[in-house]
Amino acid sequence: MVHYYPSCNFTRLRPEASAAAKEWMASLGVAVEGCCRPGHKKLGPGDTALTVCQTCDMVIGENAPQAAVQSAWEYLDSIPGLKLPDHTGERIILRDCWRARHNIPLQDAVRSLLRKMGYMVVELPDNREKTVFDGEWLYRPVAPGNLKMAPKAFAQIEPYVTPLSPAEQKARMAAYAARLDGKAVVYCNACLTGLLDGGADAVHLMELLTGTEKR
Repeated sequence: MVHYYPSCNFTRLRPEASAAAKEWMASLGVAVEGCCRPGHKKLGPGDTALTVCQTCDMVIGENAPQAAVQSAWEYLDSIPGLKLPDHTGERIILRDCWRARHNIPLQDAVRSLLRKMGYMVVELPDNREKTVFDGEWLYRPVAPGNLKMAPKAFAQIEPYVTPLSPAEQKARMAAYAARLDGKAVVYCNACLTGLLDGGADAVHLMELLTGTEKR
């Protein structure tokens, strides 16, 4: 069975898009779940968990090894003839996430969905495996709750974390945002909040797919 985990952070960040995504997934026959932390317990062998959050991916992957974990982007991209909003001819800059830097199927699906919507996708020189961007996530200590929930996954992240003050974090985000000469699309909650904090014109991929982008 296929289960969709909507991400608590994404739901708080973009409630309209999250509600639309849940309705969309349900219409596709996907079981819509709640928080991944207790919700992963219902996953059995042969099940697939769809995620839109890198943290959910890590939590479910470590705690439910009997199930497959896949990005929602790969699942949606695999559906023939899926109806998507038309953005033909619009230019958009794609910002890859550091925690997904080695996830080639996810990266390919994101690009495929953008092309299916008609976007002219602008690649940054430090995308895919070269990206070091994860919003302010790498500038804050790993949350104790995450370490407790998925110690193996998050312990691997800790060496890359460089805690900075809120002012320093904002300055880093402003520097990243200044590199973007137009609207940017991300597929990570931390990346979205980071770019927005830096003053960028940024949007989450699920907002585009569900037609709920705030204008």
